[in-house]
Amino acid sequence: MEDCDKEAMSLERFRERVRLYREAGVALESLSLGCSVKIDLYNVLYPALALLKDEVRRLNLVIAPREDAAIMPGAGVEIYRRFLDVENPHIDAEELERLKPDLAVVLVQLYMAKAATSDRFAEYAARLYKALGSSRHRVWLGKAHSIVSTKPGAEFYMIDLFKIDRGSGYVLANNDTIQVIDPMEDFDSPLQVAVAVNNALNDLFVKGAYRDLHIAPVYDAPRPYYERVERRMLEYASSLGKLVKVPQPEKGYLLLGATAYAYLDRESPTYYDKIDENFYIVVTRPFGELAYFTVYVAVHTDEGLYKEFEKRVMPVDEFEKEKRRVLELMATPNIEVARVIYDHLPDLGGRFDPERHIAATIDVSGPGIFVFKEVAERANVDVELFDIPLLNPKLSLFAAETYVMPDATAGTNGAVAIFLHKKLVDVVLDKLEKIPHLKPIVVGRVLRKGEGRLIVPTLQYISSRKLREKLESPQRVLGGLAKTVERPGRVRAYAAGEVQGAGFRPVVRAKAKALGLNGYAKNLPDGRVEIVLEGDSERIRGLLEELCIGFNCRLEDVTWEPYTSQYTDFEIL
Repeated sequence: MEDCDKEAMSLERFRERVRLYREAGVALESLSLGCSVKIDLYNVLYPALALLKDEVRRLNLVIAPREDAAIMPGAGVEIYRRFLDVENPHIDAEELERLKPDLAVVLVQLYMAKAATSDRFAEYAARLYKALGSSRHRVWLGKAHSIVSTKPGAEFYMIDLFKIDRGSGYVLANNDTIQVIDPMEDFDSPLQVAVAVNNALNDLFVKGAYRDLHIAPVYDAPRPYYERVERRMLEYASSLGKLVKVPQPEKGYLLLGATAYAYLDRESPTYYDKIDENFYIVVTRPFGELAYFTVYVAVHTDEGLYKEFEKRVMPVDEFEKEKRRVLELMATPNIEVARVIYDHLPDLGGRFDPERHIAATIDVSGPGIFVFKEVAERANVDVELFDIPLLNPKLSLFAAETYVMPDATAGTNGAVAIFLHKKLVDVVLDKLEKIPHLKPIVVGRVLRKGEGRLIVPTLQYISSRKLREKLESPQRVLGGLAKTVERPGRVRAYAAGEVQGAGFRPVVRAKAKALGLNGYAKNLPDGRVEIVLEGDSERIRGLLEELCIGFNCRLEDVTWEPYTSQYTDFEIL
């Protein structure tokens, strides 16, 4: 009888939260939580991008390769935020030509029916790309984040335009925005706000960027709660970095997140081509956070599932306590991890030493274990995982076996995966072990240069047949527009003018890497800089047109040569 009373009380508390969120326009039963609110990457987003390749080629638009954060050369930043209508997006071409932004970071919120298939999403993505790429100023789209809403009319395109001052080093920028983490928390819950903001920061921390941190928050809520949510967001963002005041969506629909940017005065950990069979993979702590919140909603909407959960996993009152501890973990910023990564990056303009420097990092959040396949594909290596360290394996298994989650390894503001040489593993582990909330562990190794395969010890945490097939596939399933080299080319050019001692080569390198181009920039005795670029010929042409912007220089002796695939990175010589 006592167990029945506990169940009834728990279910009634949940129903009250459902009613509260429904009044706010949020249908908890239909909404994924945390990073799972992103538009389906593998079945919708990536296929949609592939459909848009021809469309993008006709626009004055550059889409950078997939990275946790956009990486651009420079120092100081001005940010301009604009909102566009999803049905008829329009951005003033004259304004773009006047502002001449160096970077665009985009947030898309679409009603769920409009993001259900790749064809449907591609239709709306094409509208946005046309709006951004129809001026005479070439726009660099560095990072785009797409989420779904359960409320018609709460849709928008948000464009954050970055004007970046010249200077040594890099600006890293990211947007991550969510709607709900724990439905048992209030809209303005300090923990819920902290998770949302830190989730945006995590993609900067993953790359070692934590200095001169700026936060341009994204928030919204129904009118009765708006001021409380606003106050909490502004207070928390101000406690972590410099607050950037920007317009907000004001659609009356719950939204929590930020566009964040920071400065990095070292080379970023994007040395995918340097990864080989001497490399191992460290994760900073167990992951799979979203299983807690997704399962909690599921068992409180299905009484049969509730009883099955208590029988197979744990009593719900214990589950609630554990869920709270996980929420507190997710609300903890990973800034100490950023410092460890920063300590093992090459100096600005320096060469990569595999035994001293971290080669690559990635945030283990929304995609879960798929991030390891993503790095394997970028590095052209085959990777073996010999452990999948989950916060609660029994819970994640329940989530998969009952089809509550297609991928029960997913998280939000989660662990960081680090690819590093075997001689560096113990050094980095020792530093990470000193950080209180972490439990670092070696989870895998690189087997060989290969095709981007990922070998996992088990697929039991993946319930979706399609996701299982993609995870096991030797084919590249995580690509997008920026990785494609369909028109290979190679060019040699010489920049003359004030190009030596002016920061020219680092800017060329940063822009080349942002476009997925390889080669080198080399100072010559006659004062010029020799530049060799290999990769997609259209991207090469686009970069050549922009090389001297911001510098007193000109290009000479531009010669197209046979494509050789000789280079696997872009280096400063």
